[in-house]
Amino acid sequence: MIRVFIRYLAYPCIAVVTIAYLAHQLALPQAELGAMHGMFIATLVLALVLLETFWPMQKRWQMTTRLFLKRDLPFMALGAATMGAGNVAASWAVLNMGWLQPTAWLSGLPVLPAALLSLCVTDGLWYALHRASHEGKGPLGRWLWRVHAAHHLPQQVYVFMHVVAHPLNTVMVRLIFTVPPWLLGVPVEALFVANVVTGVQGLVSHFNVDSRVGFLNRLLTGTELHRWHHAVGVQGNYAAVLPMWDQLFGTYVYRPGVAPEGLGVDEPWALPADTELVRVLMDPMWPLQAAAEGVHGLKEPAP
Repeated sequence: MIRVFIRYLAYPCIAVVTIAYLAHQLALPQAELGAMHGMFIATLVLALVLLETFWPMQKRWQMTTRLFLKRDLPFMALGAATMGAGNVAASWAVLNMGWLQPTAWLSGLPVLPAALLSLCVTDGLWYALHRASHEGKGPLGRWLWRVHAAHHLPQQVYVFMHVVAHPLNTVMVRLIFTVPPWLLGVPVEALFVANVVTGVQGLVSHFNVDSRVGFLNRLLTGTELHRWHHAVGVQGNYAAVLPMWDQLFGTYVYRPGVAPEGLGVDEPWALPADTELVRVLMDPMWPLQAAAEGVHGLKEPAP
């Protein structure tokens, strides 16, 4: 009974709770917007972790104490430090670089249309960069893959594994999902909605449960789609939030109710292990010339 609930109702319940949270926040004065966000995310993460711990889709994808302490927790701390430094740098740029000013193009739109436009723009940009990181050719394409590969080294998919990423990749993600909406003049409330939706989808897409949402997979990227992005030998599902980009450009992979045989990278021998933090961090630091020469196992991404 519980597995049936998780399979068909867990994601709709998450969506309803998220909508209720957004409605509550948007009713507050702008100065109080996001004041409860930490509590909301912590509660959501706790609920997701409990569900995937007791009712996982695949036990082989489960979090272990060793992986959490040796891999997930260090990457979590590193990601938090990177985002904190990025926020400081962004604040300095806004205050000290007078030429960097937002437009008013979207400032007059209502919250929901502005949030939807923001999601379309940012997810489209992420789709392009993400696909280039997997399929790009030449020195730049190989370097982008080395930056992004850290997130694909784990052979599991679960909520806390979501944090495994190289700091350079984290910086790219933050830039894409914050700078374009700000430059376009997206209202603060709309940007908040877009960021909450993106964050929730990021957690749900790495959720190790047998969630099945049918036609919603055409509208939002969840675990049914994203687990195939992490599958060995599969190229596709590059969108973070809106799978319309994958549907438009022929990279949409949907195999309902089926678990991939293996997760991770296609050529693990050419990359550090996911628990070798220092090696993972240093791996993309090779110059582009080295990438052009194919040293250190730098190879074209698999077609």
